Amino acid sequence: MDPAAPSAILVSQTLRDLIDTQQIGAIKPILPEQIQPSSLDLRLGARIWQLQCSFLPGAEGVVRKLGRLATAEWRMQRDRPLVLHRGGVYLAEVEEVLELPEAVWGRGNPKSSTGRLDVFVRLLTEFGEAFDTIPPGYQGRLYLEITPQSFHVSVRRGDRLGQVRLGRGRAEVSIDALLAYQEAPSPLVSWSDGSPAPVEDGILPSILLSVDLEGRGGPVGYLARRHQPPIDLARRHLPIDRYWTAMPPAPELGHVLEPEQFYIFATRERLRIPPDVCAELVAFDATKGELRTHYAGFIDAGFGWSASNSSLGARLVLEIRTHDVPFLLEHGQPLFRLQFMANEKRPDLLYGADGTGSHYQMQELRLAKQFAAPS
Repeated sequence: MDPAAPSAILVSQTLRDLIDTQQIGAIKPILPEQIQPSSLDLRLGARIWQLQCSFLPGAEGVVRKLGRLATAEWRMQRDRPLVLHRGGVYLAEVEEVLELPEAVWGRGNPKSSTGRLDVFVRLLTEFGEAFDTIPPGYQGRLYLEITPQSFHVSVRRGDRLGQVRLGRGRAEVSIDALLAYQEAPSPLVSWSDGSPAPVEDGILPSILLSVDLEGRGGPVGYLARRHQPPIDLARRHLPIDRYWTAMPPAPELGHVLEPEQFYIFATRERLRIPPDVCAELVAFDATKGELRTHYAGFIDAGFGWSASNSSLGARLVLEIRTHDVPFLLEHGQPLFRLQFMANEKRPDLLYGADGTGSHYQMQELRLAKQFAAPS
């Protein structure tokens, strides 16, 4: 890899090159469907531990911390699911192993379906001092901390709960470039009438997104129902009403969100992510209220986009959990920021293309792929 290459996010063909040269390795061979336009899916490995509490490895490292904090250990099987209980804290080995080039860094995030099940997943390196952060040139194993918060979940070795995005330097799209995208005939983010959403000029240029409580003839959101049977991540077409309570439109009065409950909503805005950029949800600003507004933050090139430029775009699904006090959520309320990053080149596959396993292309309000489509 060229050390003088420009700052950017690495795309699918570069990820394949890193795999071919063993700079991204794995205990089990990496599958083609793990490679996304500007990210790589991570698989659960052979071992998983239950923990007394969450931790950061620091100088002591994962192995020694496990010696103090692990209360149980299991060998994962591909044909025998293991139930992770709601409220438990678990640490799983990841099949993939990194030997990154010196200038290449990484970030972790849960996959979309993981976040929509209210499973809190964070990436750890062997001596990491921050979650979801892979330092430049990292060489070593990866781990996923897993905490189911609303449902028990059944997992197997090889299940893909997390993903990693690799890049060089500062890959953020500049304020001038972001304004130019928004002024184009098909902006990156638009209101329901097709007009571009405004750009927020801050430390990191971004676009502020808001919640839709008007709806289009159906629910505008869902509230998770606890104390239900475990959700097997390999299942499909689970009944919605067993695990979720539908929330009706509330464009004038809004919805009061109860503390420590989990909700699914969607944005008013629609996204069209072209091949030359990707996006990431920026950490929530606590001054907006005592709630967490997303788990899964990576949005790959091609999401909501079509080559004809005629696409209406796709909404983002919002995963919301309130803290401490009830919170009034109102239609059009701004909740989080979307930051854009430059891809190093056009990926040779796009979100929604065959082989990417893209379940949420052109989505409206949508639960995780394990659930049946609303009737």
